[in-house]
Amino acid sequence: MTIFRPLSAIVVALLLAACAPPGGKQLTSLLPHRRVAASPSVRPSITISPSSAPARPPGSIEAFVPEAERFVEAHRGLSFMLPVKVNHLSDAAFAQRIAELQAKDHADLDREAKLLRALDLVQPGVDVEKAEEALLSGAVIGYYDPATKELVVRGDTASAAVRHVVVHELTHALQDQWFDLQAHQKNLTEDQGEAYSALVEGDAVSVENAYIASLSPAEKSEIDSQSGGGVPADVPPVLIRILSFPYSVGPRFVVALRGSQGQSALDQAFRTPPQASALVIHPDRFLGGEAPKPVGEPGADGPIFDKGVWGEFGLNLMLNDLYGNPGVSPGDLQAATSGWGGDSYVAWTSGAQYCMRLSYASRDDQGAASLQRMLATWARKHGAQTDGLSLTRCG
Repeated sequence: MTIFRPLSAIVVALLLAACAPPGGKQLTSLLPHRRVAASPSVRPSITISPSSAPARPPGSIEAFVPEAERFVEAHRGLSFMLPVKVNHLSDAAFAQRIAELQAKDHADLDREAKLLRALDLVQPGVDVEKAEEALLSGAVIGYYDPATKELVVRGDTASAAVRHVVVHELTHALQDQWFDLQAHQKNLTEDQGEAYSALVEGDAVSVENAYIASLSPAEKSEIDSQSGGGVPADVPPVLIRILSFPYSVGPRFVVALRGSQGQSALDQAFRTPPQASALVIHPDRFLGGEAPKPVGEPGADGPIFDKGVWGEFGLNLMLNDLYGNPGVSPGDLQAATSGWGGDSYVAWTSGAQYCMRLSYASRDDQGAASLQRMLATWARKHGAQTDGLSLTRCG
């Protein structure tokens, strides 16, 4: 669940379509930078009546940027402090830049893969890094880099399929100028990273979707025509859910913030970000000032390679495959996950295996009972051990 990895609008549209568990039910990472196409489950916070005009001829990205900046300012309620540098690269140069970004992620992806393997979320032998490369290869359109403060785009043709991505990425640039995105990314736990990603991406998706809503039917069709295809068969489902999380949950979180206290609530969330995925999954808890319960770090039985907070989203990832199990109802799973109050995990190596121990706290006694029962059910299925609200597994 690494922060700041590039994803294209097309790839994320596919991910959102693929991330629901069997039966269509679903339990309720800032990336340079993931993008999302319009999704039926994500409503733009500001709707503009679409034009009936045909698609306009594509101009240059550089010429479109001032128009896009004005759109972002109008819909986000903030003004750019400085012009955003645009760096449009050839296909080869852009591919090289993406490869360099992915190389910087190697250590995080390796750690993430070990955690997923420890919890039986990916099988031994699955190369998580290659699976992500399979999703991203050739599909990334552009990204905003908070380190260089530039918008990096493949090519210089501002087709409709490119323009909405530019709007999304310029929203990140505006966020960065006002709220210093890098400053909030330091020393985040897995769960804090997911929560912050949901805030940042949810905001950008809301502005992007407002832009898509303003396009002509022909332009929308152009965008839709580039969202076809499918997710590669060798990509683990859990990776799809991880990559999709900020885009599926973040916009709903942003809508809830604006619905409570308007734009000021959204701005304040950037100044004091949510500290847990549970707070973006349940916006009322964030708005009510709720905080995760502190949980003591569990002991390890070997050399530690990671520790932190796994979060409600991580718990969702684990319990997701219990859907349809005998004696387990969707209500049981919802009670267990929504009752998450806090956790702490430690991960260590044991020979050729990776192990993880999680200790949970629940919001109340009823949630604790549901969580304990679902953890025990999951443990029986995956060869883990439980002790009350503690779970240990090696794999």
